[in-house]
Amino acid sequence: MILDIKNIKNQNLLGDLEKMKTVLDEICKTHDFTVLQKVGHPFEPIGYTLFYLLSESHISVHTFPECNYIAFDIYTCRDYASNTVYESIHRYLVKLLDADEETPLILDRKF
Repeated sequence: MILDIKNIKNQNLLGDLEKMKTVLDEICKTHDFTVLQKVGHPFEPIGYTLFYLLSESHISVHTFPECNYIAFDIYTCRDYASNTVYESIHRYLVKLLDADEETPLILDRKF
């Protein structure tokens, strides 16, 4: 899922790397993703990049507080019957951030 979260009204998470780690930890726990490694890098004066390496693949977050925007990507190799897991994560993030409802781009990569 590729998700552009725009017009964020709750800006607490935009500049707080540790709070976003808590959010991603909750997402991983809820959806039974196995975290192998977490890497985060804060930028000056604001914003950060956060990457979770999962045994199922990865989650990446890039924040742009000056634009009220987060780029959120999650890729898993699980074969879900539908996109409900991704849609659930999308709704959770939009509600948490009090952001505009954007349509996520969900790619079905099969080989």
